[in-house]
This record gives sequence, C-alpha cells and structure tokens, in this order.
Amino acid sequence: MSGKPLSPYSKRIAFALSLLLFLPAIATVAAPPGLRISTPSISPASPGPNDQVTVNVTVTAGSGVKNVTIHYTTDNWNAVNTTVVASYNSTSQRAIAYIPPLYNGGNVTYYIVAYDNNNNKATNDNNGNYFTYNVPAGSGFTATTGLWIQIGVVIAAVGAAVSVGFYSLRHRRPTS
Repeated sequence: MSGKPLSPYSKRIAFALSLLLFLPAIATVAAPPGLRISTPSISPASPGPNDQVTVNVTVTAGSGVKNVTIHYTTDNWNAVNTTVVASYNSTSQRAIAYIPPLYNGGNVTYYIVAYDNNNNKATNDNNGNYFTYNVPAGSGFTATTGLWIQIGVVIAAVGAAVSVGFYSLRHRRPTS
C-alpha cells in the first residue's frame, strides 16, 4: 500500500475486524476447559460372577476435579441404587472405582458424575442409555454354598468323634 494513508473510519473498521478475528483465540486461551468425562472402560471386559469390576474413566476440568462417583444398579433402578466414590489421580486424570462381584450373575447399569473445584457438575450417562455389562450366572457354587460345605464337614467330623467315643466306652465281655 503506497501513497494514501487510511482514513480514521477505515482504521476503526480494520481494528474491529482484527478484534473479531483474534477474540476467539483469546477466549480459548483465557478460559479454562470445562468439566469433561470420557467414556468409561471396565476390567475385566467380560466379568464372571466372582469378578470385582474396575471402572476406569478420564475426568478433566480447568479448575481441577473435586470428586468422581459411579452410580450403579443391578435391578434397572427399581430398588437397588448404589453410589461408589472413585479414587482420582490428578496427574493421570484417571478415576477408578470398583463394583463388587455379582455371584448369582445379572446386569449392571451405571453412569458417572463428577464435580470440579468450582462445584460445576458433569454427568456421563451415555446420552441417557447408561453404560451396562452383563455377568453370567455362576455354576451354582457361591459363598453360601461354600459355607454349607464347611458346616457339613464339621458335622461329619463331630459325628465321627462321637462314634469313636461310643465305641471306646462300650461294655466289653471278660475273656476266660
């Protein structure tokens, strides 16, 4: 551009246009990212009836993460609704929670809730579909069955001891 300088009106328009172009970049740098919860993963991927399930999820927030909880049900939110507080590692930004084994099998439905240090709340419920996994029914041997086996062994041992006691106390005929 040689020659003629810009008029004051043209300078104002140029300034306004440059401001409009740079404003989104300034806002992106200045504003911390919002509270975000990734899609969780579980381990083991296909849990059995004796498996404790580890729920692993990434949670990020510009102001820092205050807490993360896993809400789950085993009866489609009818009566059983359990909340588990996850441990959160601010370095890896990973939250980990544990869901206990379902010895008799069943379906687990869950979602994640997190709060940042400004008390903003985020929920990841898979767009209202929740996250689920299925646990197949066990072979019938559960903790209760194991207890009955132990009781049976104790009763058999007591019975054997009583039999030996009666045998040793029985009346013997004198030999001639």
